[in-house]
Amino acid sequence: MMGPRFPWLLWACACCWSAGFCGKVVVWPTDASHWINVKVLLEELVLRGHEVTVLVPSSNLLIDYQDTSSPFTFEVLQVPFTQQTLHTAMEDFLNFWMNEVSNVSPWKIMWKMKEVLEVFTNMSKQTCDTLVMNTQLIAKLQQAKFDVLIADPLSAGGELVAEILAIPFAYSFRFSDGNVVERLCGGLPSPPSYVPASTRGLTDQMSFVERLQNFLFYFYMDLFFLKFWRDEWDGYYSNVLGRPTTLCETMGKAEIWLIRTYWDFEFPRPFLPNFEFVGGLHCKPAKPLPKEMEEFVQSSGEHGIVVFSLGSMVYKLTDEKSNVIARALSQLPQKVLWRYKGKKPETLGSNTRIYDWIPQNDLLGCSRRLL
Repeated sequence: MMGPRFPWLLWACACCWSAGFCGKVVVWPTDASHWINVKVLLEELVLRGHEVTVLVPSSNLLIDYQDTSSPFTFEVLQVPFTQQTLHTAMEDFLNFWMNEVSNVSPWKIMWKMKEVLEVFTNMSKQTCDTLVMNTQLIAKLQQAKFDVLIADPLSAGGELVAEILAIPFAYSFRFSDGNVVERLCGGLPSPPSYVPASTRGLTDQMSFVERLQNFLFYFYMDLFFLKFWRDEWDGYYSNVLGRPTTLCETMGKAEIWLIRTYWDFEFPRPFLPNFEFVGGLHCKPAKPLPKEMEEFVQSSGEHGIVVFSLGSMVYKLTDEKSNVIARALSQLPQKVLWRYKGKKPETLGSNTRIYDWIPQNDLLGCSRRLL
C-alpha cells in the first residue's frame, strides 16, 4: 500500500526539510480566494529552491500573470471567454446566494445550482481545451520534466494534466459541498450518523430527525454530482486519455489532500493517512499598518477592534443589507474595519471605517484586542 506513495513522500520530505533537492512544480490553480491560499504555499516552495510554473487562463479574477516581480513562471492559456464574461458569471452567482436564496424554494435552489455549475464547467472545459488540444504546449510541459502537480479539486482539469504528464499530483483544498468530492473520490469515510455534511449547518450532536436530514443530504449530493460528472466530465476525460475512466476515478489518484484548516476545528470523524491538515499556512509575522489605519486602530482604547470581511469576492451588497449591517456594527463599542467596495451605507456609524482592502494578517498581529 505504501509502495506507490513512497516517491511522493520522499519529494514532500525534501520540500519540507532538505535544501539539497530542488524540484519542478507545475500548478493548475483555482481562482479567487483559493489562489490567495495556495499562493502562500507556492511562495514557500520557491524560497526553498523549487521551480514553480503556474498554468493560468488569460481571463481570470485574481492571478496577475503580468506581474514581473512574481517568483513564479506563468504559462498563459489563451481562453476564448473574456474577463467580462467571467465577472458577470461570478456576480450572478454571488447575487443569487447573497440576495435571493432565502426567498426561493429548494427546487429553485437546486435548479440554479445546476445552471451555475454548467456555466463554470463550460469555462473549465474551454480552459482544458486550450492545453489538451495544443500538442506543442503538451510537448513543452513534458520536456520540462516536472516532478509534481498541485491542484484544487474545485476546478477540474489539474488531475487530467497530471495524467497526461505522467506525474503525481497533490490537492490543496478546504471542503466541497456535502464533502462529496472527499467522500466519493478521495474515499474519506463519512458515517452520516455523526459526521455532518459540510454546508448543511449541523453538528456531530444530531437528533434522529437531523441524522435523517444528514443522510438524505448526502444521498442527494451523491446522486446530483455523480450524474453531473457523468454527463459533463467522464466522457471528456475518457476521450482525452484514450481509455474509459471517470473524473472521480482520476481525482482518487491524488497522492495527498492538503486540508486548509486545523484538525481541532473539525467535528470528530475518521480520516485517511493522505489527508493532512495545513491550517495557518497563510499566517505570517505582522507588518506595520498604514498610518491612517494605525491611528484608527489605536483610537479603539480598551474595547479593541473588529475586522469584518465577507471574503475575497463579495465586493458589494444591496442597499438594504449594507444598511442593516452598518447599523448593527454602529452599536458595537469596538472600532470596526470593514472591507467593502459598495456604496457607502447611510447608517454607517462613527466607529466604522470602510476599506477597499484590509491587511488582515497585519491586523491579526496588532496589539489591540481583536474580534
